[in-house]
Amino acid sequence: MHKYSLFLLFLVLLSCGDNGKNENPQTPRGTETVIINHDNLDRSALVYTPNGYDSSFALPVVLNFHGFGGNASSHLVETEMTAVADSAQFLLVYPQGTLLDGSPHWNNALPGPDNKSDAEDLGFVSELLAYLDSAYMIDRERIYACGYSNGGMMSYALACYLSNEIAAVASISGCLTDTSNTCMPSHPTAVLSFHGTNDGVVSYTGGTEVLSQMDALTFWAEVNNCAATATVEPLSSNSYNLEHHAHLDGDSSVVSEHYKVIGGGHTWFHFELNGKSANWLLWEFFDQFDIYGKR
Repeated sequence: MHKYSLFLLFLVLLSCGDNGKNENPQTPRGTETVIINHDNLDRSALVYTPNGYDSSFALPVVLNFHGFGGNASSHLVETEMTAVADSAQFLLVYPQGTLLDGSPHWNNALPGPDNKSDAEDLGFVSELLAYLDSAYMIDRERIYACGYSNGGMMSYALACYLSNEIAAVASISGCLTDTSNTCMPSHPTAVLSFHGTNDGVVSYTGGTEVLSQMDALTFWAEVNNCAATATVEPLSSNSYNLEHHAHLDGDSSVVSEHYKVIGGGHTWFHFELNGKSANWLLWEFFDQFDIYGKR
């Protein structure tokens, strides 16, 4: 069976928990909708420019992908990342997926006869980055991607298939499909994930052709030639007990890291750890790396 033959089935399962909480949110001031024609479709993205943006200074970019059945505007509100963008000064971008059986989605697979989606999302992201490069002053060596659920799958796909443009990625309540035969990043790529042990949509322990969170952690550690044994640190946030797993000392000093959220469900996490939000932990992770590895 082709490793993506269960793609459609898996997205249907994701639809149980991916929909945004706010269908018609008011986007924050400083947000622009951009339209890009790609593969004969008008594709869109929301671009949030941080307060105090200086157009003479090249900003890092964080792409944030919504889940299956969600949309960019709802995801922007739900993730609450604009305050971090303001403080850290990065361009925050929420792309919009195309419809699959009436629901927005991301195609995390390479083209193939058994692929249940023909959306050309890898090319769309590349064209979106080219547009951002022309419309804003951005740092092309510091492009990061994160996403929720199906959006987390898309972030992993970018690390596998568009790594020449992506410095580091993160998955929140997402998963890595079995891409061991096709995932060949062009450079060591730092990877982070947050996942709840009680996720009823994307199981922590994985499934058919879907890696468990621990196996995904190990996969990226091996790809990046990190230490074979992970450090494990128990932590306590304001909402959950956590375990932080980290494979260190990879090529170019990249890492493979994972926050195991004990009792956490299928959500974009908003816990606080030692006074830092999960969003800030995500940004601090990204901020360590550029496309060449540890900065």
